[in-house]
Formats: sequence, C-alpha cells, structure tokens
Amino acid sequence: MTTSKPRTIAIVGGGIAGLCTALHIKEKGVERVVVLEKDRVGSGSSSKSGAVNTMLMPTETGTRARAITMDIFERFSRILDNYSFHQVGCMFIMNQDQYRATEPERQMHRRVGARFEILDHRAVAKRFPALHLEENEYGILDLRGGWNEPDTYIAALAAKVREMGVEIREQEPVEAFIHEAGGITGVRSRTLGELRTDAVVCTLNAWANSLLAGVDQPIPVHNYVHERFVTTPLAQMPAIPATNDSATQVYYRPTEDRRLLFGCNTHEPQRITRPGLDFDYGQLELHPAPAPFIKQAIRTRLPLMEGVEFADHRIGLISMTADRLPNIGPVAALPGLFLGCNFNSGGFGYHAVAGLLLAEFIVEGQTRIDVSEFSPDRFKGVDVDAYLEADLGYKDSGLPDAGDKDLGIPIARRH
Repeated sequence: MTTSKPRTIAIVGGGIAGLCTALHIKEKGVERVVVLEKDRVGSGSSSKSGAVNTMLMPTETGTRARAITMDIFERFSRILDNYSFHQVGCMFIMNQDQYRATEPERQMHRRVGARFEILDHRAVAKRFPALHLEENEYGILDLRGGWNEPDTYIAALAAKVREMGVEIREQEPVEAFIHEAGGITGVRSRTLGELRTDAVVCTLNAWANSLLAGVDQPIPVHNYVHERFVTTPLAQMPAIPATNDSATQVYYRPTEDRRLLFGCNTHEPQRITRPGLDFDYGQLELHPAPAPFIKQAIRTRLPLMEGVEFADHRIGLISMTADRLPNIGPVAALPGLFLGCNFNSGGFGYHAVAGLLLAEFIVEGQTRIDVSEFSPDRFKGVDVDAYLEADLGYKDSGLPDAGDKDLGIPIARRH
C-alpha cells in the first residue's frame, strides 16, 4: 500500500492513454503531472484509430476492464466540452460456426453483467435496415458499446487536462529513463534535460521498447501497419451501430461528418521492427489489398455502398504483444516505472480504463479490479530478444504455431 501521495509524475506519450492517465492522476490530487510528447498531442496512432468500442472481450478480466471504459466514456460525455461518446451499440456479426464457437464467451459475459442482445437476420433487418444478413448469420449487439471520433475526443481530452493544471510539453521526446539503484527516478528529454519524479508512466505504443530496452526491460511485442478507409460523404447517413463483422472480416462505423469508416485484418501487413523515437508515420505505405477486399466483402452486407468511393485513409501502427493482452501496471524490477501500452488492436477500448488503473496503482497501491493478467511482469523469464528477432507475421504473432510456445510465452486465443 502506498504510504504517501506522490508529488511529481511524468507521463511519456501524449496520446489518448497518456492524456487519460494524466486526468485520473490529477483527479487523485497529485500536485504536478507532466506529459511529454515527442510530436503533437495525439499525433501517433491515437488519431488514426478506428475507435470501435465494445466491452465484450474474450477474457473475464478484459470484459470487466472494458465495462469501466464504458463508464468513463459515459462520464466524459458529461464533463468534456464538445465531446460525445456515440453509444449506439457495437455489434458482432457472425456466421453459424462462429456463433456456436463463441457461446462460452457469451456465458461469461452474462455472468459478469454485460448487457447485450442476440439478433437473427430478421431482427437485424428490422433494427438496422441498411444491413443485410444471411439466414445463418447472427448479430450480437453490445448495448453499452459504440464509437468515438478520435480527433474530437483527443482535442476535448487535451483541453480538459490542461484546464486541470497538467503540464503538456509537446515536441519533447524522452530519450531515456533515469535508472538508479532504487529504480526509475525520472526521465531525460532532449530539451528539458533531467526531470526527477516520484513515478514514471510509459504510455508509448509502438515506441515502448525504444526506451525499455535502455533499462534492460524490453517486452515481447511486434508492430504492424494498420489501415482504415473513409468514404466520401453520404447523402443520407444509415442508422447502424459500430460493427465488428467477423463473417466478412471487415469492421465499420459511421463518422461525425456523414461518412463511413472501414478496416480489415485479412492481409499480411508490413511489420515494423523496433521503431525508434525518430520513426515517422510518413514512411508507411498503403497496402494494395485491403481497399478492394473491403469493397467486395461488404457489397451484399451494405448495399448502400454501391458506387460509394473511399476518399481518405488513416495509416498507423498496432502493437501486438505475444499473448494479445495489454501491458497495464508496475514493472517489479524497476520500482517507480509503470506501463500503460501495447493495447494490440483495441487501444481505444483499453486506454481509458488503463489510465484509471494506473492512477490507482500509483496513488493508492491497489486497483478496483484484479488486472494481474495484464501485468508487464508476466513475461519474466521469456527470451524477449529471440521473440523480437523472430520473423512473425501479423496472423502468426501470438499464436502457438508461430514459435511463441517454444519461448515460454502464454498464448491467448485471438478475437
């Protein structure tokens, strides 16, 4: 149990995870909270997210954590200016085999109190006329789910934490953690120099290992290019929920400017090996496969898309841990260091609860739910360097047949 409240905390990374962590820490009465961002607030993968949000996760810990995220989004809709969580539901569309295979998950979801409906193709057509399901397909509608607009959300969150007195230092790349005998005692940045703190929170995503390797604590994670496509404006916006369409392997949601956003994970994306702090998103290139695949896959699902073109795209990185679970919590070997990063492809669903849990870890010494499943220490004893050097594609990373089992890494089923 923490005996005294920390006075100064540094947060490395000014994306949604860093901003949300700053808000929760400041609300707990910490005097000085400093966010250090190497570029502009939200300029990393946060602003490029699909931001489809559900609490229906494959593990009980994940589901309970995501329920807290929904609580936070609902609260933020009340306290953040010019922001609203679009809580229109988040639906999973499954074929019959997928539906049967995921029944144990639904039993767990019911047990922990999730609110969802199971809709057959007729019920979906009645509720969401723009969507066409086949007779053997089902919609699982998470009633608390929905979607966010990243640019709106980031601007509102940044404005709020500044109003609360959080120091946001943009164009301030952190080059190293200050590691002394007792653990991590601060950070060293290019222009600020040394900043001594009571605790440091690393919320970097793809760049986490660029700092963690410097204190001999790298984590087993691979980074992959991920793309989202946005249509031209629609004459009439369809009433559809945020949708994870497992049957077509495409996901989609509305946008705040009358368009539709799409993404998929059907191709093998480019792997970015150990990106450094100077890595530029401008180096990423579009893959030729996703856009035509999406258009073909949703021709029957969303007939209104006939003749509608993609006008824009977002390209970023997703950071996939070996077990497909996030890193949230303290690093035992380095007292004073906490991680809130590597959220796999669900960063927008995890960042809010991660910020709250990190604030509880730091200020109170305990969290409202058990998140030992997400502890960075779960990889203790793993040959991380061997994992990082392994040539693993997106569809292989974290799976038993990719060699992870030989490295002693626990495997979580993909979702």
